[in-house]
Amino acid sequence: MNTSSETIHTKNETPARSREADWLRVRSLLRTYAFNSLAYLSLEDDKQWFFSKKVEGVASYAVSGRTMVVCGDPVCRPEDLPIFISEILEYAENTHRHLIFLFALEDYLAAYREAGFGIYKSGEEAVFSVPSWSMSGGKCAKVRSNYHTAVHHGLTVREYRPYEKRDPEIEREMKEISAQWFDEKHTSRLQFAVGTMMLDRDCDKRYFYAVDKAGVIQGFHVLNPYRSGKGWIIDIMRRRDGCPHGVMELLFHDEMDVLKKEGAVEASFGIAPLFNTEDEPHPAAFEKEEHYVFENMNYIYGFKSLYEAKNKFNPTWKNVYIACSPRHMSLLMDKDMCTVLDSAGFSDYVRAFADMLAEEHKEKVEEHKEKVEERKEKAEERKEDKIEEREKKAEERRSKKAEKREDRSKSPQK
Repeated sequence: MNTSSETIHTKNETPARSREADWLRVRSLLRTYAFNSLAYLSLEDDKQWFFSKKVEGVASYAVSGRTMVVCGDPVCRPEDLPIFISEILEYAENTHRHLIFLFALEDYLAAYREAGFGIYKSGEEAVFSVPSWSMSGGKCAKVRSNYHTAVHHGLTVREYRPYEKRDPEIEREMKEISAQWFDEKHTSRLQFAVGTMMLDRDCDKRYFYAVDKAGVIQGFHVLNPYRSGKGWIIDIMRRRDGCPHGVMELLFHDEMDVLKKEGAVEASFGIAPLFNTEDEPHPAAFEKEEHYVFENMNYIYGFKSLYEAKNKFNPTWKNVYIACSPRHMSLLMDKDMCTVLDSAGFSDYVRAFADMLAEEHKEKVEEHKEKVEERKEKAEERKEDKIEEREKKAEERRSKKAEKREDRSKSPQK
């Protein structure tokens, strides 16, 4: 039996003192071995931790049904990855669980394949070289235009450092903007692959916000570190309803300037889930299903709009994958994976799907009504045209008759 340590399934069942010690241990490992940009999500409350007994490292995961879903790749030395994968796979098998690594990096696929995992593309990540990125060139024309719009409105960017001094007003406005943003969504708050602000913890997150001339926050970003602070992912992006155009562009531009001065080498705008999953040489049925969801389920989650929002910044797109054991991604495993991503569980997707169908039906009914009305209007127009044509012809006949009578009256009598 594998003796690797594991936290209890729900954090409330774990003694607070023990979880706090583990949290600090995870944070220390992240500062050294975090290569996947999602690694810092290991510190979120929705994660459990698997610490290896054979190498120095940790994997953060959640359990749904019989499936253990790991966020990203294990946090360890790259050369230790095969040992770690073998160890956690043994644990999963001994506890009769399926095992999924969600959003694994392409660099490590050989280790997963060697361990017998099935590999499926799950999207692409928008990555930037910090030293070389700029807004110049045609591909960033829209970003550049929006940036100048924000500057014209007098917006400026500041960094909030809660670990130095807390500011209740800044945090209130950030939470207010987040609440507005959540209200616009068709599903509950996403989790597991998306973080929280974590303002109450001594962590390494960074907070940048844009204010107008009156000092009101119009938008903010929360950044998570990876690659020992040489890489930063913009994990949270929020803007106020009705804010001036260009808030996100202004934030990103100024953040990149700061990171460049600090010597960072890479930045990430995060993953566009399900994007381009059919571009594999021989896409599997699961990858085709992902592509269908990307193309047709944007009411539930804005897959396309998310990709488009990232793509306008001209990133380098890097593939990310699902690695799963057993090799075949079953419907049950897919359901379990989706469940850990939604704070309200899988039923939230079912509700959103039903809402989408109802909305589509409503749109079709409205479209049918419009077509019926359009046909009625055209029929009325044709009817009026015919009446007008008949009246015109009748008038022409009357005019001709009148002309003939007039001609006869003017002709001399024989």
